[in-house]
Order: sequence, then C-alpha cells, then structure tokens
Amino acid sequence: MEAHGQKPNFSGYYKKGSSGPNLYLTQVRRGTPGGEYLRRFWMPVAYLSELGTVPLRVRALGEDLVVFKDLSGRIGALHLSCCHRNTSLEFGIIEKRGIRCCYHGRLYDIDGTILEMPGEPESYRLKSSARQGAYPTHEFGGIVFIYMGPPDRIPVFPMYDRLTLPGIKLVPGSRWPVPCNWLQAQENALDPAHTATLHAIPQLRSMDHFASQFGNFPNLITWSEMPGGLIYMAARVIDDKVWVRSAETLGPVMRTISSIFESGTAVKRATPPFMSFWILPIDDDEICHFYLSHVTDNELMPFEKRRALEDFGQTADRPYTERQFIPGDYDAQAGQGPINDHGAENLATMDRGIVMLRRALRRDIEAVEQGRDPPGFYLSQASVAPTFANDCVVEASSIPGNVSDPAVLEAYCKRLADDYLARPPMEALRASLSA
Repeated sequence: MEAHGQKPNFSGYYKKGSSGPNLYLTQVRRGTPGGEYLRRFWMPVAYLSELGTVPLRVRALGEDLVVFKDLSGRIGALHLSCCHRNTSLEFGIIEKRGIRCCYHGRLYDIDGTILEMPGEPESYRLKSSARQGAYPTHEFGGIVFIYMGPPDRIPVFPMYDRLTLPGIKLVPGSRWPVPCNWLQAQENALDPAHTATLHAIPQLRSMDHFASQFGNFPNLITWSEMPGGLIYMAARVIDDKVWVRSAETLGPVMRTISSIFESGTAVKRATPPFMSFWILPIDDDEICHFYLSHVTDNELMPFEKRRALEDFGQTADRPYTERQFIPGDYDAQAGQGPINDHGAENLATMDRGIVMLRRALRRDIEAVEQGRDPPGFYLSQASVAPTFANDCVVEASSIPGNVSDPAVLEAYCKRLADDYLARPPMEALRASLSA
C-alpha cells in the first residue's frame, strides 16, 4: 500500500498526462504573445561570411526570408516571396543596389522599395502603392542581425561593455542548429548544476573538455536579476581558494559565459569574457545558435584547439552512439523534446534560476501586450545595461567565517553581487587592459 505522500516504485502506470507545453512563453510566430515579445529584439540570422554572390535563404521567428549583400556592400533582409507573384527571391539576382527577382525583373532596395518594374506601364503608380517586406539589418562581429518588430521604434543594437574591451578580438563561430524551442537553450545559461554533471562526462570518459575543477559540484549557487537580465553565481571551494563563476542572460536570446578552462586556483578580480551567444528562434521547435569567441592576445591554448573544444557537443555531427557515450548540450536540450513540457517537470531547489527566468519572461511578454517596452529594449546606447558574467577567485582566508558554511558563502556571493553593481567587473577589466 502506498505510504502517505510517497510514490510507489515502478510507478510508470500511474503517471498522469500533463497540460502540454507552455505556448504563452514558447511560441515565436507573429501575433503570438511570445512572438511579439521576441520581435522587440535584434535576431541573428547569418554570418557575414555566408553572404556571397547568391542570396541566402533563412527562416526566423516562423518567417521565410532572404538575406544578401548587394554590390554596394549594403545588407538586406527581405521576405522570401516576391510581392509581385510570390516567386522566391532566393533565386534573385544581386545588383549594385538591391536584389532583382529572377521571374519578371522587379528590383527591390534593401528597405523593400521597388526601384524598377521592367515593361510595366503603370510602374510610377505601382511603385508607390506596393512594397516588398523588409527588415532593418545590423552587422557586428561578423554576424548579421535583423530587427523584426515595429519599424516606428527601432532599438539600438546593444553594444554591451563586454563587446568593446581593448586587446580582445571577437572571432565569429559556426552555426549550431538544435531541434528544440529557444527557451530550452536560454535556460541552460542559468543552470550551473549541469556543468558539474553533463560537462564532467568527457573527463569521466578520458577526454579533455572543461577544466577538471568543473566536476566539483558548486558549494553554493545563488541567482539574481541584474539590470540587463539574470545571473547565477556558483561558488566552489578549490583548496585554499574560493572560485565564484557567473553566467548571464541579456534579453531573451543573448547569453554570456566565462572561460570553460578556468581552474579557480589563481586569485583574480575579473576575467576577460570568453564567449557570447545569440539564439535565433527559427520556429517553435527549431533554433540556431550564433556565437563569438573573445580571444585575448596572451591565449595559452592554440585557437584551433580551443575552437574544437568550444564546438564539441553543440551539434549532431557525431555518430549517435558517440553522443550517447559522451553527450553534450545539444543532446541534453534536444532531448527535452521539441518544446519542453513544463507541466511534466519536477523542479527542485537547484532550478531556481529556471523559475526566475520563466517568471521574468512572462512579466516581459505581458509588458509588450500592454504596449510597454520590455527590459533589454534600448532606444539609445547610453541606456544599455552593464554586464557581469565573470570569474572571481579570492583567498578563502579573506572571507570572514568558515567557507564550508553555506551561509558564509551565500553572504559572500551577495556582497560580491553588490560590489558588481557598484562597479561592474567589465569596468575594472577595461581599466586594467587599458593601463
């Protein structure tokens, strides 16, 4: 007989169905609450290196688009179907100014203006009454971004402090497609527990990947809402040092991490950024990651090896049996299903960051529904929030109290967060790099 409040063993028969995925948070198409919210932010759609002599067909937020660089060097992002008779502009001809439809020769500027309508006697009238759907573009770090929201209030592309540090080169990566909803990938950034399990598996299988110290489960994890998004701070006691690692989300689709090779054994106030990621929600059940590696002048590891370790486990390009033996982020996130069923989860205390993110997302979606700007939407560069993802390592003896006491570590992490807010770590790092 089942004890009060206790599930029986072998209880698969008794598992109840769930209400299904939370579509309010996860849908991305135009007209849905989540889709309208996402359209208030710049979305990555291509690497600049992908734009060549022919147009690039892409899909973003449930819409089919064509992205190209015209012969004047300007980047355009237009609806895929020609507004004349719906022929696909992926077969268009790139010209000095814009792109020409292959079917009847209509020439479109990057803003959707019709420049030419060959053979059309009513071209003057029709040019002013029709437009090809188009979106503003912005290129940064070798990545092309587009803004798919209302054109009367276009936000600035946020140049976060970590993106402009001196002496650090930004190297664009490759596409990481994943067959899952965008929220599953963004939640990963606020889940430090997975680094001590999922990313420790390669070491268990005799493969170098993350630093071995990541296999030490954090002694304490705290989460906090910061000016630009959400952050976790994971404190580990490594010999006579306390290492606090933090990662951060910025808006709905950007996240940042510090080095995966950090060992936590050398004292430091702030470390250079390591990687910045952007998620493109292609559809409700498909995404693509775009990323930049932050490379310093004094890298100890050859970049080719670093890039291979960064890419490991992020795509399905390995044999299935190998992925089972050494799974990566791709497998864990896609393994949650196309759209994770939140109602079937059993969350615990280690999932507080996930809960915080979902609550913040609901609040921000509701703000857009009510006609307000969501956090992370910036109309001027001066209003862009600072960032905080960082590694901080201190002598354990410098922390008042016994660092084996979780309350002592929690107090230290809170004090560190207050210090960050008073002087964001990238400000200190910028000063040291400029000295």
